[in-house]
Amino acid sequence: MTTYRRPGRRAAALAAALAVSCTLVAAAAPTATAGAARLTPFTLTSPDFHDGGKLPQWTEFGGPGAEGAPCQGKNLAPRLDWRNAPAGTLGYALLVNDPDAPLAGGWHHWVLYDIPGDARRIDGHGKLQYTQGANSFDTNGMPVVGWGGPCPPATGQPHHYVFTLYALSTPTLPSAGLTYEEVTTAIQPHVLGATSIVGTFKLP
Repeated sequence: MTTYRRPGRRAAALAAALAVSCTLVAAAAPTATAGAARLTPFTLTSPDFHDGGKLPQWTEFGGPGAEGAPCQGKNLAPRLDWRNAPAGTLGYALLVNDPDAPLAGGWHHWVLYDIPGDARRIDGHGKLQYTQGANSFDTNGMPVVGWGGPCPPATGQPHHYVFTLYALSTPTLPSAGLTYEEVTTAIQPHVLGATSIVGTFKLP
């Protein structure tokens, strides 16, 4: 049975979810096209939702391992695309966090790393790629690895899901199954830049 520590109130502003990103990339500058004045920022997008818009219903938490949770969706991650990575990028890490959950640091929905430096997208839609870390869900006391979709309380209040992609000067991290906090610590000396996109989800 899955243990779901159900959020009961809004615990943090959306800006708080971006604090880790700001700390890690405080010294990073926008990338400029060679010989041109216009900026070409490191940008994350998705064909499945727009920045600030609703996540698809099929992303909702559910399926095997969701027994006992109040959500029974398809638990499929959205596709993500990016462009204009900083020079020197050898790898990426992706972290997805819900800052509205009443937990210190928010609820972690996806931890993905060892993404090659030449990659330009994450397929999502149930396709397993790269190294999957532990999210905030657990099954019989064991952490759930991989995408754990949105499952906010049925209050009608939207929760915000912050997808942050980090460009790194290293192709890999030390081990598999790392937590959100472990990845944040491991990437700190390697961050060249970061880009985010926010999706929302609410129940009912």
